[in-house]
Order: sequence, then structure tokens, then C-alpha cells
Amino acid sequence: MSRKIKNLIFDIGGVIILRKNIDFFKFDKKFKLEVGTIEKIVNTCFKKKMVDKNFKEKPFFEKNFFHFLNWSDYQKILEKIYETEKVNRSLLNWIKKKKKKYKIFLLTNNTAVLRSLLKEKFKMDYFFDFIFNSAEIGLTKPSPKFFEYFLKKIQSSPRECLFVDDNLKNIRVAKKIGFLAILFENNKDFLARIQKLGI
Repeated sequence: MSRKIKNLIFDIGGVIILRKNIDFFKFDKKFKLEVGTIEKIVNTCFKKKMVDKNFKEKPFFEKNFFHFLNWSDYQKILEKIYETEKVNRSLLNWIKKKKKKYKIFLLTNNTAVLRSLLKEKFKMDYFFDFIFNSAEIGLTKPSPKFFEYFLKKIQSSPRECLFVDDNLKNIRVAKKIGFLAILFENNKDFLARIQKLGI
């Protein structure tokens, strides 16, 4: 059975929005903390935010991490991390050219502020037909339920979908469900592979 791809689905972090590798060690050193502490705090809070749009980060932080650093310093660390983010313009330009032929979706583990960031900071919310965000849905990749929810909402078969992500676990689950899936490593590799697929 041949495929007819109708939907192009992208992860956002590491694919459409790129971020430099974060040197968490320098933050640990600055606040005289055990190596790995700041990374653990950032990741713990992010995981909470990406599954619950009503999550209140400040009370959670102050309850669990106040003995490591204060809220103000934590916010400054986040600002430093977000400063390194930049839009993958080459990929976005490619996506823009495909909008007439394909439906374009985001399927992302992200926080409730994503929509406003895409609109206000990155100026690119209009590129996508719909955004499927874990914080709004309450499901995260690589759970098969998130992919199944997506398919039900767009009323499509996985065989009609190309999924692009930089996380191998997510790619494996998508392929198991029946998506055509590409592990994103860089633009050159992606465009070469997509050309072979005739998309």
C-alpha cells in the first residue's frame, strides 16, 4: 500500500526553534551548588509546566528549591537559557513553501506560554494549521496516546502523516503507530532525506 502524505508534523524544540547547548555547570559554580543541581531544577519545573497549563511555577519552586537559590535568580537563569533560542529560518522557509500542498502541524511537549511566544517573540504562529501542545492537552510524547489523540483530532491515518522530531524515542513510537518519521539532526540531512521521499 503506497503512502499519500497529506500532513507534515513537526516538533518545535531542536527542530524549528534551536537552542545552544546550555552550560549548566557555570550556574552550579556561581551559586556554589553540586554539579547537576540547576539542570535538575530547570528540568523538573519544565516537566510540570508541559503537562499542566494551570501549573503555578513560583509556589512549586519556593516550596521545593528555595534552599538552593531564590526565585529571582532562577528567573535570571531561565532568561539566559531562552536568550540562546533562535528560529530555524531555513526550515521555516521550506515549510512555508509546502503550506499550499500539505497541512502543517506542531506536536510538542511544551508549556502554556508557547502560543504567545510563537506569535510575539518568534512571529511565526501563522505558519501552522494547528498546534498540539502537551500543556494544553495533558499528554506528552512519546506516549502513543498523544499521537492517537492527534490523529483523532485531524481525522487522518498515520500513513498520511510525516512526523519530524529530534528525539529518537518519539520517532520510534511514531513509526510503530504507522507514521512516516524522520529523526531531525540538521537542515542539510533533513532536506536530502525529504527530497528522496518526493515531498
